[in-house]
Amino acid sequence: MILRFSILLFCFLLWPLQAQAHKINVFAWVSGDTVTVESGFSGKSPLINGKVTVTNKQSDKILLQGTGDKKGIFTFTIPAEIKGSGDDILITVSGGEGHQSHWLLPASEYQTNTEVAAISPKNVLDNQELQAMLKQLLAEELAPIKRSLARAEEKKPDFRDILGGLGYLIGLAGLVTWLRFKNKK
Repeated sequence: MILRFSILLFCFLLWPLQAQAHKINVFAWVSGDTVTVESGFSGKSPLINGKVTVTNKQSDKILLQGTGDKKGIFTFTIPAEIKGSGDDILITVSGGEGHQSHWLLPASEYQTNTEVAAISPKNVLDNQELQAMLKQLLAEELAPIKRSLARAEEKKPDFRDILGGLGYLIGLAGLVTWLRFKNKK
């Protein structure tokens, strides 16, 4: 009985760890006409040579494919065929063995940046041009912060969570033992 319970407890404790070990995290940001895709595993190790597929979200048409580098980085220029369409871009990163993850890049993120690049330099800027320039500057400056926030969302079980889970299991084992002894009397 104790051996069976120990094996069950051991398997139960390792099950969530195995599921998180191969999760691929993807983050993408726009800087001018270039999109940078960063991918890695939950342990912050980069996904080396991950296959990246860029598709038009609305039409499911594959726009381009490529492979990430040794740091898990893949960059590409926004394809001309999607710039004026207003469609979102879906970025899929595959790490083999069925492991993949997605990042949705809304059209509002890449269209704002391409519109700003078309502004001609003038001595006097109107309100819309100034807003477009500010949006581009903010997008470029906030990209690293967005990446840090995406990484911070990866919640890993800490020591307190593990102890809480063990306490819960020991409590359940105590309840089962108490019910067995109660039924025998």
